[in-house]
Amino acid sequence: MVMDIKMNKNVVLGVGAVCLVLLAMGLFALVQQYSFVEGVTSITSYVPWGLYISLFLFFEAAGAGALLLAAVGKPAMVSRLKLAVVGVIFSACAGLAILPDLGRPLGMWRLFFAPNIASPLLLDVWLLSATLVFGVLLIVGLRLAKPALAKAASIGTGVFAVLLVLGTAIMFCSIPGKIGWESTAEIGISLVQMVIAGCAVALLLDAVTGTARNVSSKLAGALLVANAAIMLGEGMLLAYRGDFALRAFEAVMFGTYAWIFWTQVVAGIVVPAALLLRGRGVQVAAGLALAGVALSKFVYVVRGSIYPTYGEISEGLFIPFLQHTSGPQMVTAYVPSASEFMVAGAVIGLAVLLSMAALNSKLVPTDNPAND
Repeated sequence: MVMDIKMNKNVVLGVGAVCLVLLAMGLFALVQQYSFVEGVTSITSYVPWGLYISLFLFFEAAGAGALLLAAVGKPAMVSRLKLAVVGVIFSACAGLAILPDLGRPLGMWRLFFAPNIASPLLLDVWLLSATLVFGVLLIVGLRLAKPALAKAASIGTGVFAVLLVLGTAIMFCSIPGKIGWESTAEIGISLVQMVIAGCAVALLLDAVTGTARNVSSKLAGALLVANAAIMLGEGMLLAYRGDFALRAFEAVMFGTYAWIFWTQVVAGIVVPAALLLRGRGVQVAAGLALAGVALSKFVYVVRGSIYPTYGEISEGLFIPFLQHTSGPQMVTAYVPSASEFMVAGAVIGLAVLLSMAALNSKLVPTDNPAND
């Protein structure tokens, strides 16, 4: 890839060095995990999904959101090529984030050539693959100035970006036994957060100009309010219903994960919404909104294992119950191990490194959206 440095070279070198260190640490941790070193992760039979799945959901939302804006944006106001490139990178990193959770990498070919039709992940694999294919075609069409290809790829990219997030949300809601994921409110929240993340990425990259920048800012702020409204509506049901699904939501609000939940609400929703709607500190607000989406995904994933069902108890799974439990939380908190953090850091570092390299290369030749 031919470089065409647009950022400060010292910044590029510094960020690149940090990313390479993160990649090295993550590779070391991943080797330990694939060597089945005991205790290298905090994943158990009862808590099968943790930080890796949270990272997958975050990159899925950010990548799909960026690709959606690249697909529907007007060339005069939106740098569609820049958003498409970053969207493809983030979507690919979503796939990478989930690989450590699926077993040895050499067995990944089975997902495509010998798939388990009953697996809930199969739909995600197909939708993610289709999103990446159309995203790459969109990049080719925009970069080589082929309007017909770009138009066709835009339709496919937009459709599959939405279907990817929608399919994942439906998959979570339909997994039997994990009552913390049964609330269908997450379907609406996932779609809202996809657009929030896409707008945040666009604002952080300066991929929108003029009126489009103001519209993106206001749209992100309004959707943050909508996100809060859906969460509030779900929480208000606690006063009228006593089912387990809503008890699990109550557990993350007032249990061990409460500090993460309320940090997400205040720093990831309230503050950025206020800033974006007023048009002040837009890039800071976009960064906070993106971080809020990441925290939200982690809270949602752990919510699935915070309140066991009688069926799970009867299956003989090792469930680390709290002693002398009080309040809604019944299970000891899942805390990612150092190795999990290192692998997650490596995926984030790779996403930043690839995005920085692509945006500072001749693949994205100009910062002027009108020339896309």
